[in-house]
Amino acid sequence: MGEDRIYRKNIILLIMGRVTSKFGVAFYLIVLPLFILKSSGSLAWSGVFFTLSTVPAIIVTPLLGLFVDRFNRKNIIILCDLSAGFLYFVLFVTYNVKDIYSGVLLTVTIIINIVSNIFEIASKVFFSEIVSLETIERYNGIKSFGDNAASLIAPVLGTLTFGLWGFKIILLIMVILYVTSAILEYFIQYTSCKSDVSVKSNWMKELTEGIQFVRDHKDILYLFILVMSLNFFVGGSEEIMNPGILIQKYKISDVLFGFTSTTAILGTIIAGFIIFKNRKIKLQNYMYYFIIINSGLMMITGGLSIILYPLQTLYFSLFLIIQLLIGFFTTCVNVPLNSYFQIHTPLQFQGRFFALLAFSSSLFVPLGILYSGFISSIIGPDVTYIVNNMFIIFIIMIILKRGKSRLIYE
Repeated sequence: MGEDRIYRKNIILLIMGRVTSKFGVAFYLIVLPLFILKSSGSLAWSGVFFTLSTVPAIIVTPLLGLFVDRFNRKNIIILCDLSAGFLYFVLFVTYNVKDIYSGVLLTVTIIINIVSNIFEIASKVFFSEIVSLETIERYNGIKSFGDNAASLIAPVLGTLTFGLWGFKIILLIMVILYVTSAILEYFIQYTSCKSDVSVKSNWMKELTEGIQFVRDHKDILYLFILVMSLNFFVGGSEEIMNPGILIQKYKISDVLFGFTSTTAILGTIIAGFIIFKNRKIKLQNYMYYFIIINSGLMMITGGLSIILYPLQTLYFSLFLIIQLLIGFFTTCVNVPLNSYFQIHTPLQFQGRFFALLAFSSSLFVPLGILYSGFISSIIGPDVTYIVNNMFIIFIIMIILKRGKSRLIYE
């Protein structure tokens, strides 16, 4: 009974610490572009700033997995939170030094992005360590619930706080959030497995071993390919297809367009809660079918855009309903997918695996956005929606027909 209490306490503390960090990220990222645009008055500088601040984190991501696999994951996430809190404190105390603040903000943001990537990878691996295989899908559901709730609430509070009190107060709040997250994680009762975090000397060999693991385990490889396909063909939905249909074609206002993301996040929150309550159905067994349903909903979105034009109100109402369902089924895919990777990837490889997954996603998502933007300009965003998801269904059918992935586990 004592072990059960400690077990639940550890999971709660980790999820609370992670949600606090995720809230901080969403809180800051909604405000940062507003501050940069307000202080510089230049959209060009905003573009340069965000490009320069994100590229280094993408480049070093594969190496971050090596770091996570070598050392104690609890210590890593605590150190990440404390480091982030210190970096925001640096921005707070240098705020009034106008001559150098742009350079300080850029440098600190680069480091924060790298630290955030380390935290994301380490927290996933740490979650695998402290949660049993039998309950990992359920607790991934409540983790998803917390992450998405933070993503929904933080932007609203962030813009409101920025409008009322300015950027300096935002920085002070960030310091408090990350120190709080580190304190929560400190109280997790955990002893690392020495065999999983032993320090090795050959970094290149370790990196190669992580890639070989994905290549040699066909179930993991085909799911990895499927994730990259989803990133490429569906990754541009929010940036290209949705605004192309609603804003350009149906002339929906920017304010109303904002409700589409909110509706989708509500769907993910509902799904996360239901998954946590679910104790009977192994969602991993139905993951491919959830992807097909999701792609079908996106194809319906494109089809209705063609059929219902120019019935603006009717289409927008149906669009919101479909977005709620898409958010719901997206979580029904993401949670069992992450759980599958956590269950079937040995702990000694998980840091490198999730780093490789994050690195590949950071490449395929922008490539997919570029592709979708180009295709949409030729055949229209609604037809692109249909074509892209036909590709997804086609890829899934090939995998299912060849029986290359065995999702049922004992």
